[in-house]
Amino acid sequence: MPSKYIYEEMKRLEKYGVTFTCIDWMRNLSMDGFYSVIMEVEREGPEGVEPPREMLKLISDKEILIVHFAPVSSRMIENGKRLKIIGSVRGGLENIDVEAADMKGITVINAPGRNADAVADLTMGLILALARRIVLSHCLLKKGVWRSFSREQLPYNLKGKILGIIGFGRVGREVAGRAKAFGMAILAYDPYVNREIFSRFGAEPVDLGNLLRNSDVISLHTRLTPETYHLIGEREFKIMKRTALFINTARGRIVDEEALVKALKKKWIAGAALDVFEEEPISVENPILKFENVVLTPHIAGSTRESILVNGPKIVCDQIENLLKHRSMDNP
Repeated sequence: MPSKYIYEEMKRLEKYGVTFTCIDWMRNLSMDGFYSVIMEVEREGPEGVEPPREMLKLISDKEILIVHFAPVSSRMIENGKRLKIIGSVRGGLENIDVEAADMKGITVINAPGRNADAVADLTMGLILALARRIVLSHCLLKKGVWRSFSREQLPYNLKGKILGIIGFGRVGREVAGRAKAFGMAILAYDPYVNREIFSRFGAEPVDLGNLLRNSDVISLHTRLTPETYHLIGEREFKIMKRTALFINTARGRIVDEEALVKALKKKWIAGAALDVFEEEPISVENPILKFENVVLTPHIAGSTRESILVNGPKIVCDQIENLLKHRSMDNP
């Protein structure tokens, strides 16, 4: 994201006497080159990539630092002698050394929910594409094949089916609302959400085992943490319905991809739709590419104009304005 998009939203803070310095990190890289850098940050954290030199020089007298993907390492935080706030216009904080900031009493804020609508929209799109064989039919037609489905292959309606949502944060709740409009019943698993929230969004809270056994469609919306790494593996696929569809628009490493390939080969599940993968970009040798009953997109669920260019800067700017007005911030 060029700095001008962040500044366009942040400039309303000038009425409080705030002044700005804008830096475009990695501005000369191609999109592929930039993507490889941010994947390194996602894997290794802020220490995995050298801090931008311009920021190391300029940060010494700054009180607020706002970034998109630029890594904010302990070295950068140490250079920020006057830093009070570090903000990320992303939903995650993988590129910020939160522990180092905490040790110096620096408040870290982010933009949770900035892409909730975008991810929920794509999730429903993937469910429809898979349940109604839209992508398969499209590809066959482009090859000149007019194909009807056998009785066993017939697609099914979403109305009356059960959607299981793993992770009931902002994205999970948005998906629930969309799915209910299609007439689906909602089961949800999230040990960190209280029952009142489930009830408000029309979802029945269940444990993970019950969700996997009873859902017709299973959709992942939890964050990747040490606890959720390979949360879905061979054991979990085996207890799903043989007619179940599996959707992942969260993070690739929440799923054991080898187990998913095995589940598809052995027909433990009926199909899968994935926006994320254990290794990105996905290798052309990856066996997941060879299944007709799999729909794939290249980690684009959260990538819309609104979620990237508008929502993230606005959410962070609102919180900083609250602070300047001596109000509490939403997500410190």
